[in-house]
Amino acid sequence: MPRTQEERKAETRARLLDAAATLFAERGVDAVSVDSVADAAGRTSGAVYAHFGSKQGLLLALLDEWAHSLLAVIAAEFELASGLDDRLRAVAANVITHPSDQTRRLLLLERELWLRAARDPDVADALRTRAREAHDRLTRGFASWMEQGLIPSSTSPQTLATVFRALVVGMETQRHLDPDAIDTSDAAAVLATVLGVTASTLSHR
Repeated sequence: MPRTQEERKAETRARLLDAAATLFAERGVDAVSVDSVADAAGRTSGAVYAHFGSKQGLLLALLDEWAHSLLAVIAAEFELASGLDDRLRAVAANVITHPSDQTRRLLLLERELWLRAARDPDVADALRTRAREAHDRLTRGFASWMEQGLIPSSTSPQTLATVFRALVVGMETQRHLDPDAIDTSDAAAVLATVLGVTASTLSHR
């Protein structure tokens, strides 16, 4: 059955966004041209302008469509595992020490977007808005753990979510530069320390 015009437009838009996400992550936003995005997507530069108006419009649309932020990935890893130990090890293994190709692209893209946001207020606003839902999701998770007595309540869950994310990003960056910098067990232990849980008590939770 032939596709409708709307279906073809939707496919083109999706291809352009996917190509932009890959190229922005690999090369950086400033090094990527409209033509290179169009070529990678198998479309013309005219399609980019028709759908997004400009490269800036493409970048903002990418942020708007960006459902899988790093915080969402971290939250998902928590929800897939059962105990606290398993959850921290899942984050350590799947985000810090052995990320999948998709997660690694996400990490690269997030770094590039935050760098861009430091120089562009429009991108900063869009990035904060898009990250808020995932940040709130992680905050609620930490608040629930505090209520259950799994982690101490000496730090606000909002602050804990921010610090936890920053630590995950920092450890992944160091390990990307030096694969021997930290292993999964050490990364999980560091995350446990941030949550106020010692290694000796973690195994009993």
